[in-house]
Amino acid sequence: MGKAKKRTALEDAILLNNATYFDYLDRVKKIALSIFEWVNLPESMDSRYLERCLYYTGSAGLLHDPTYGFINTKASCSNNLNIYGLPTEITCYSYSFKDVRRVYNGITAPENDIDSEAILVLNTWDMLPTANSIELFCMRLAEAQRIIDINIKAQATPYVVMTDENERLSMINAYQQVDKNSAVIFGKKGQFETDSIKTINTQAPYVADKIQGYKRDIWNEMLTYLGVDNIEEKAERLVASEVGGNNELVNLNLMSYYAPRKKAAEQFNEKYGLTGDQAVEVKLRSDVQNLIKRVESVVVGDYFGEQQVKDVIANDITGETNGEV
Repeated sequence: MGKAKKRTALEDAILLNNATYFDYLDRVKKIALSIFEWVNLPESMDSRYLERCLYYTGSAGLLHDPTYGFINTKASCSNNLNIYGLPTEITCYSYSFKDVRRVYNGITAPENDIDSEAILVLNTWDMLPTANSIELFCMRLAEAQRIIDINIKAQATPYVVMTDENERLSMINAYQQVDKNSAVIFGKKGQFETDSIKTINTQAPYVADKIQGYKRDIWNEMLTYLGVDNIEEKAERLVASEVGGNNELVNLNLMSYYAPRKKAAEQFNEKYGLTGDQAVEVKLRSDVQNLIKRVESVVVGDYFGEQQVKDVIANDITGETNGEV
């Protein structure tokens, strides 16, 4: 067998760039796919796959099939749009499954049986996937992290050494001892001719802390986009307007994902007659601290009483929160 080709420094850098990007992508995707919980879905349905479809394609289908029972699939527009710009038919497809269904609009004609329609689930009202924006955020995060890596590495090698070719190997061996934090470097007497060795100061400034701040801003902007609370400063350092302004934006982003899912769950229950303990619900896996319009939000009403919520808001603004609700 031939000797394996050694990777170049450029190839190593490209591999590390890609690994950093995919690492961030995996971290953020886990957050995005964990925000919502589908409660009381029939056992034949899969909430994990449902959220993945919404994350990657922006839409999904909820339907009943004579062979599989209740299932959830990917969905794509397959016919004309109604007067509100929504499809009247969708192609429901998955692994080894494909069917064209009329979109349930709240009114099912008597002649339409249970297996002729489907519920269209939207990730956002514009039917846009989450993945597109997340990939851009992760690209910026990975780029910032690689700059930090390079800048920190540059602090360990602040000089470029110029020497004759016949002393090149000796200098490499000496540097390897430095790189391994050797306390003493040994060499032969007369090994280095000082007149033939010159150093150039690379003058690499330490900017990792500034880039870390930039990266933190990108991370917080991404969390806001997902509807996740991300204020890091202690509440007493922020005025109420600053807290409220960020909270308002977080809440609106969160509702942009929650409201379409809630409507789809309501349509599913309505079409298939699911009520009470059997009704499908969409809930947030967030703590109450992540819900902003706590009194007005329809989400909070499912979890906490109004007075308890008002107390939490007051504590948030004054910095007097003593514990989790």
